[in-house]
Amino acid sequence: MSDTTQLVAVRDVLAADFSPEVVLLNLQDGVYYGLEDVGSRVWTLLQSPVAIRTILDTIAAEFDVDAARCERDVRAFLEQLVDRGLAQVCDAR
Repeated sequence: MSDTTQLVAVRDVLAADFSPEVVLLNLQDGVYYGLEDVGSRVWTLLQSPVAIRTILDTIAAEFDVDAARCERDVRAFLEQLVDRGLAQVCDAR
């Protein structure tokens, strides 16, 4: 996925905030997920369509993390969200 690819949270996912954790339930397969810290911040950003570059820049600015590590780890996390049906690439229409 490129920097300009836009992602958004899938509608069939319920989220509950149990600070500092966000718990997700994928209604399609019934699987629960727990997100903390960076993961919960990324989830918040995905509530409306957002470019991958915007996510990366936001996380790098808000968390004390090396830029290269941030990019590698956040991209891997985003791919997992898409692979597990929790986020999707926005339709270009």
